[in-house]
Amino acid sequence: MSVLEALRIALTQIWAHKLKSLFSLIGVVIGITFLIAVITVVEGMNRYVQEDFAGSLFGVNTFSVTRRPTIGTGTQSAEERIRLARNPYPDLEDVAAVRRAVPDARYLSWRDARRMREVWHGQRRRRNIRVIGGSEDYQDIQGWKIETGRGLTPLDQQRALKVAVIGPEIAEKLFPDGSAVGKLIRLQAYRYEVVGVFERKGGLLGNAWDAAVLMPYETYNQTLSRKRNRVLEISVKTNTESEMQAAMDGTEEALRIVRGLRPGEENNFHFQTSSGLLSAWETINNILLAAVPGLVSISLVVGGIVIMNIMLVSVTQRTREIGVRKAMGATQRDIMLQFLAESSIVSLLGAGLGIALGLGLGKLVERLSPLPASIPTWALATAIGLGLVVGLSSGIYPARRASRLDPIDALRYE
Repeated sequence: MSVLEALRIALTQIWAHKLKSLFSLIGVVIGITFLIAVITVVEGMNRYVQEDFAGSLFGVNTFSVTRRPTIGTGTQSAEERIRLARNPYPDLEDVAAVRRAVPDARYLSWRDARRMREVWHGQRRRRNIRVIGGSEDYQDIQGWKIETGRGLTPLDQQRALKVAVIGPEIAEKLFPDGSAVGKLIRLQAYRYEVVGVFERKGGLLGNAWDAAVLMPYETYNQTLSRKRNRVLEISVKTNTESEMQAAMDGTEEALRIVRGLRPGEENNFHFQTSSGLLSAWETINNILLAAVPGLVSISLVVGGIVIMNIMLVSVTQRTREIGVRKAMGATQRDIMLQFLAESSIVSLLGAGLGIALGLGLGKLVERLSPLPASIPTWALATAIGLGLVVGLSSGIYPARRASRLDPIDALRYE
């Protein structure tokens, strides 16, 4: 029997027992769907972080000084986490030290921020917002553009004026019928005049920044700050990468002096850059991709067991047919080839459906979020290969059992 003839017979049997075949491939479908969906989302996140997110968050040739790493990878020891938790927040004294250390920086900014339950105007409210008190360079270092009105000015900072620039989501919610510029918004017991509206940032950051309120740091410090003179982040932008490294070295030295750290003591502050974020993401990405095979293998093993059991039932049901084939000259190889072809086709069909469903879930994530759907070729090849391996491995035992049936006993079987 040729391979093509075995495939034809296998397809005929699968079509004749459609419900049984459907149950056979469910386990494979679930496993491959999960594999493709996870890889699609993870690769999309990888592309987004590398091409957009890191640069948007930190900017080119920019570093930030924070109390502790913003993004952790879970590789820190308990002692390290405790040590970082004891680090003091930066404050205005630290800002002054950084300013002295990098007088030629292109931009130097600092900010404090907090989540607030709501901002309102009249009867309209926008819930779950982010309020930022930023210095005059903050919007420049973040690359925020103004859609209407103006941004914050040095005069706003110097006089601690109660003015604010709001994100487009807040503007649309509170002022759906007109311009927000010149209107008053309320946060807790304080009123602030809206002087501008930011352009929509969108993307992964859009959820946070498009619903943000930016006001002068001194204004925030005097009204909404949980702790006076506290700073969450000091950011420095230089003209070149080499200048950035020199600025980081100078900043480290200045902060160690102002904080009274002795030689040999570890820094009680942390530097963050886009390359550092990419490195942390790479660790997370590797952990996710390493976990996927283990989770997928469980489903595929279950799927293989289901295929094998159903194939064994099929052998029992087709015992007389096998006897007739053997009586007409079919060899053990022919019988094995027929059943292996059937189990392989069922498993490959499951892999194909799993790939389609996985890609569909990836596209759904792309539609509902800013993450792009990205599926590498190796993932498709892996899914097809796994389908073939599951089919062959789960069909070997039923095929051997069928091929070893005695033709006389098989013909007598009822």
